[in-house]
Amino acid sequence: MLSEFAVAGICLPPFFVYACVAVPLFLAVRFVLARCGVLRWVWHPALLEFAVSLCLVSALILYV
Repeated sequence: MLSEFAVAGICLPPFFVYACVAVPLFLAVRFVLARCGVLRWVWHPALLEFAVSLCLVSALILYV
């Protein structure tokens, strides 16, 4: 797990860094889900996208 990350003298929490890394991963997964048509078959697409983004951030926190 990362400790505080300093950018231009400003200390950022590790969660912010993990969330910023998860955004491009989420966009790639969202593109794949939309391309395969999975988003049309779920009850609430926004809820699925939120759950996927939460899983990506938690996986980054656990394994990086």
